[in-house]
Amino acid sequence: MPIITITTIVKSVHEVPEGLTIEQIRQEALSVLSEDEEANDDVVCRQDSAMCQVYMGGHDPIKQSIEDSIIEGEA
Repeated sequence: MPIITITTIVKSVHEVPEGLTIEQIRQEALSVLSEDEEANDDVVCRQDSAMCQVYMGGHDPIKQSIEDSIIEGEA
């Protein structure tokens, strides 16, 4: 049976205020993002819901993950 991968991407671009470094922002923001289990659960739930509709209720994900990153510049 073929395997598919579903990717949901949310991007936001922000200006960095004077006096802050990218390392400071990463240290503070990534810890908050990784602790927000409710938001992560919402994304996984949306994907599960879509696949349940497609497969008419009969599916089990092989693996699911949420990845957060903060990069310098606009991607």
